[in-house]
Amino acid sequence: MFSTRIGLLGFLAAVQIIISFADFDGSNAIVTMEPAGRTNSSATFLHVGVERFDHLERHWKYDEYVSNFGLGASSQIKGTYFGLITVAADGYGGAGGRGVYAAAYPGNSYSLRLNATVPIDYFGLFGTAMGREDALTFYRNGEEVFKFTGLNLEALRFEHFGNPSWFESNGLKVNSGLAYVFLNFYFTAPYDEVKFEQTRGNGFESDNHTVGSFTKLGVTQ
Repeated sequence: MFSTRIGLLGFLAAVQIIISFADFDGSNAIVTMEPAGRTNSSATFLHVGVERFDHLERHWKYDEYVSNFGLGASSQIKGTYFGLITVAADGYGGAGGRGVYAAAYPGNSYSLRLNATVPIDYFGLFGTAMGREDALTFYRNGEEVFKFTGLNLEALRFEHFGNPSWFESNGLKVNSGLAYVFLNFYFTAPYDEVKFEQTRGNGFESDNHTVGSFTKLGVTQ
């Protein structure tokens, strides 16, 4: 675990940090991406759960939705989504090209407020059809601690563009100009809320929201 800024910065040399941040100094979080085609995290966890959304109604907006992140009623990791919009898998989202995914649209952001009995210092998601206007903001006790936007995806490689599960009639990936990548966010201290926004454009689609306490960073590309 990394409980201090010094501990995290000392680890940076051993990890390939793939996201460039104009205001990034390593004090709150580091962000890595999984190899192209992966839709889940390769990190190691003490506690972890994943919300895949597949059991939810398609094309629906939930004022409130309580998730146990696939761990059952006795889960130590729970959270409430506010304003969540769910969509059936299509060219824009849905891990593996099936099921249901979450989406935010201009004027229709949503948030996840955690209620966990263990410290939560990791968040991951499969971001799909990601563009410059997509944004994630993390909070602790109501205070912003970290913000990520699609502008930070400058380091992505060619193979991360286009939906890996949907193809055009000519064999090319659907949405070849947009990023499809699993992102890992490792924090130096626990967070308790995430806001998902799309400031201008079609939507911020994502799947496989992963919440946990990490012990080891996963592979990076």
